[in-house]
Amino acid sequence: MSDGGARRNQSPGSTFSIDDASVATEALSEDGPDETTEHLLNVQSHRFSIAQGQQELLSVEEIKDRIKLLDHQLNAAHRALFQMGSGALFADEVGLGKTIEIGMVLKEMDFRDSRDTFLVLTPAQLAPQWQDELQEKFGLEFVCNYDDDFEGFDAHDKIVASVDTAKSKTHRDDVLSRRWDVVVLDEAHHVRNADTQRYELMDAIDYGNAFFATATPIQNDITDLYNVVDLIRPGLLGTEQEFNRRYVADRESAQIKNADDLQRKLKQVMIRNRREETKIDFTNREVHTNVFEPADRERELYDEVTRHVREHYSSQGARHLVLLTLQKEVVSSPYAVEKTVSRWLADKSKQLSRAERQSMEEIQAVVDRMGQTTKQQRLQNVIETIQEQLNTTRVVVFTQFRPTQDAIAESVRTLDEPVHVVNGDLSSKQKAQKVADFEAEGGVMVATDSISEGRNMQFCNVLVNYDLPWNPMKVEQRIGRVDRIGQNREVHVFNMALEDTVEEHVLDKLYGKIDLFNQSIGGLRDILSRMEQSGSDFEQEVFERLRSADSEVELENNFEEMAVDLEENTEAAEKMNDFNQSVFDSFEFEGNA
Repeated sequence: MSDGGARRNQSPGSTFSIDDASVATEALSEDGPDETTEHLLNVQSHRFSIAQGQQELLSVEEIKDRIKLLDHQLNAAHRALFQMGSGALFADEVGLGKTIEIGMVLKEMDFRDSRDTFLVLTPAQLAPQWQDELQEKFGLEFVCNYDDDFEGFDAHDKIVASVDTAKSKTHRDDVLSRRWDVVVLDEAHHVRNADTQRYELMDAIDYGNAFFATATPIQNDITDLYNVVDLIRPGLLGTEQEFNRRYVADRESAQIKNADDLQRKLKQVMIRNRREETKIDFTNREVHTNVFEPADRERELYDEVTRHVREHYSSQGARHLVLLTLQKEVVSSPYAVEKTVSRWLADKSKQLSRAERQSMEEIQAVVDRMGQTTKQQRLQNVIETIQEQLNTTRVVVFTQFRPTQDAIAESVRTLDEPVHVVNGDLSSKQKAQKVADFEAEGGVMVATDSISEGRNMQFCNVLVNYDLPWNPMKVEQRIGRVDRIGQNREVHVFNMALEDTVEEHVLDKLYGKIDLFNQSIGGLRDILSRMEQSGSDFEQEVFERLRSADSEVELENNFEEMAVDLEENTEAAEKMNDFNQSVFDSFEFEGNA
């Protein structure tokens, strides 16, 4: 095992060392500092200022309108920056905001020196969410490895990326070729095994500061904790043999000896807040499910699109994406289907086989024969029921697709309600104005998922999922627009789905199994992370099980199997949280709450 390798010689409990100052001073030439040296001096100046007493979070004022930070989150960020030297393990219990705490650390460091380089490594399915949250809540612009403008790990200074992308042969050398001021690792228990490529990557990265996050650092036995901590603070717990001899009474049951001494050392690097200490009043959610029988034309369209997807399936490139999109659009609205099919027939006709083109033309013919959809009609009823029974004047309706959004807005206007339409075509300023109008005037906001970028609407407590993303994290982000700090009413979530479609399977069998609509964001991350560990992506898994089924019976069985897998992942995540809680319950981490 490495003794730190490329990682700098870290000194627990300090943010500035004489060695750092010496290096910076020696770098000066007679002609004055070059750009690199000037940056190094600037960084060390900030660290020296911190050491001399500027131990306060200077950037809080800048983000006060973006996010309400809780005391335990501020305390955690403060401890990580000013008491723990160059690294910390954020190990709060699930749902307390480890992402927020690390975001605050990054914001403060960026505030003090915007030239710092940040690398945030996460499970693949969580990377876009990290990018969104850092921008939304902290005003930090990161490029994600899934972005079209991502040019490589040597081309950007602030990157959010899948840890598996970073360790791949394509990118590993670029990741290791530079020094990062800060490296963040989410779901850090995935590097508990020192014999994995993930661990080897983290051990080899050259960084100044490391911030890891996991509610469950112990997965199999107590040695997991050693491996995670040793990456952040090499040598703090001695060698693995010394750790086992000094602290491990029983590996499998995680029985610890010399607990006081281990606790004293962990306090130097580990932050763990407990729910009962934070006194957070979590909002109740009431979930309403509305499943409708589709009209004959809608059933015909659904069957045509599903047949097309199965017969012309491709696992590669644009074709795969359009088939995936069509299957999601058909349960949203025929208008979304029509736009996709028309575009392909107009722009990609030469790339289509005769059979593909004929199949798309048949789909278009069915769309042309359709009128107002069942969902449109039922949405009007749902909104009227909401207003009457919940005594509210504000409802936000979410959809994934712009043509569907246009149809919803047109339909809702017949109710003589103010309608506020928000989508990706609007600038940030325009979106903010739409939200302000919605708060002032009430009515119905019809939004695509682009609204998730920094728009907090705790003044509204009712939302409708007109269609459902095949990604539970995106669903939770929608709900998070209204269910957030400052929400003092029960949150009502109305889900709409067409009977006997993939949408109903996802809602009932899959989201039901993981208790999605009552699941904390942290719990959801644990479940998705476990799926990814087994090589599964939620959206692709749904699509594959749908398109590979030759009959309704097989389709039912496919989704039942996926539901069982999800249930097992959920139970495993809960069990692991309980296990870690039992291990750390006897520990006192001062100042965490």
